[in-house]
Amino acid sequence: MSVLLPALAGLAWTLSSQPYGVGLSPLLIVGVLLAESPLGRFLAALAYFGVGSAALPSEVQSFFGSGCIVGIGLWVLSSTLLAAPWAWASRGWRVVAVLLIEALPPLGFFGWLSPLAVAGVLFPGMGVVGLLLCLALFWARAESMWTDDQQISAPSFLAPVSRGLFVLVVVANALYAPPAAPYGWIGVNTRVDHETDDVIAEVARNQQWINQAAAAVAAAPQDHGTPAARDAKAPAFGGAQAGAKKQGGVVVVLPEDVAGTWGPGTAAQARAAMRPGDVWLVGASVLADRVRWDGRYLNAVVGLGQRGDALLFASPVPVPGGMWKPWNREKSYTASHWWEPVRTIAGVRTWASICYDQGLAWPWLQALVQRPAVVLRVSNYWYEPAGAVAPRVEAATTAAWARLMGAAVVTAVNRG
Repeated sequence: MSVLLPALAGLAWTLSSQPYGVGLSPLLIVGVLLAESPLGRFLAALAYFGVGSAALPSEVQSFFGSGCIVGIGLWVLSSTLLAAPWAWASRGWRVVAVLLIEALPPLGFFGWLSPLAVAGVLFPGMGVVGLLLCLALFWARAESMWTDDQQISAPSFLAPVSRGLFVLVVVANALYAPPAAPYGWIGVNTRVDHETDDVIAEVARNQQWINQAAAAVAAAPQDHGTPAARDAKAPAFGGAQAGAKKQGGVVVVLPEDVAGTWGPGTAAQARAAMRPGDVWLVGASVLADRVRWDGRYLNAVVGLGQRGDALLFASPVPVPGGMWKPWNREKSYTASHWWEPVRTIAGVRTWASICYDQGLAWPWLQALVQRPAVVLRVSNYWYEPAGAVAPRVEAATTAAWARLMGAAVVTAVNRG
């Protein structure tokens, strides 16, 4: 059972974009504590991470264009590294320590399938307090299992603490009302291929996603203000933030890197299709140093309005080896952007989770302490075959963490 339960929890992650795997993830802790030796605990964790990330070889082959040997190697290596600390997790406080170790860098750079996400299932809308209560629940139950295994008396306060936390779970879920996205915010799912080096082909490719965004705006409910009034209320991009206090027009959210390399030409091409007062939040590759080209880029979301554009969000964890390639001087997405702040867009506190970041606890902890009202879930799966596992894991993880924060989610996904 010590291996079977974590394996079932890992499998649940892969089956649905709903947070069923998140809800079953504490079975990792149960399996680890049922094991009777460090090796047994390691094998229990290895079953969880190994089964949960079993699609990694095919994902790597699709994304990197490499052979299956590379994918299998990364799958074995990552699963082993994530399972290793659990060999030490024989007590409640050690369980908590391992969860935090795997959420933070360096393990946090590939710390997917974290049971910390279950805090959103148990304590929705409670934010940092909910995460702390979840850790307390893990600690209390782990200590109870350890004392039973050692055949010693548990501290007298453990039972009432556990019961009290379970009561809080019931109350929190009974009172929680999922928030809706702000009126006029639209997530646009696009279908365009990836960026190429052909300038003429890029103009045509960009026009595809621009047309798809314009069609979504045309189909959206319209406000009845005049174009001039909408423009007066729209965010005046050009600084670090979009600072409008009232929403004007429509806020359009577009997928990760749908625009490719960002420049004045792309901005002008998109702006030509925009209505006055509308705001487009566009996934793009932005030069990390706009003064001196050095091959470094940010995997970013750019805010585009009629009066300018601004870099709003950048991924703190580009895909290691796929996007973050410090040995490649021609093009590498920088991993030096470790902190992603909340921005105020059209009067709404907003934070973006960009593709790979969605599956990791480390970026979500950044969002948690800032408490955004809206989370932008932007992804680009042009390379993924139908039915791929990674999009489901990322969607489920996003749903759980957003639920913990009480934040609405606006989704924009591109598929080739």
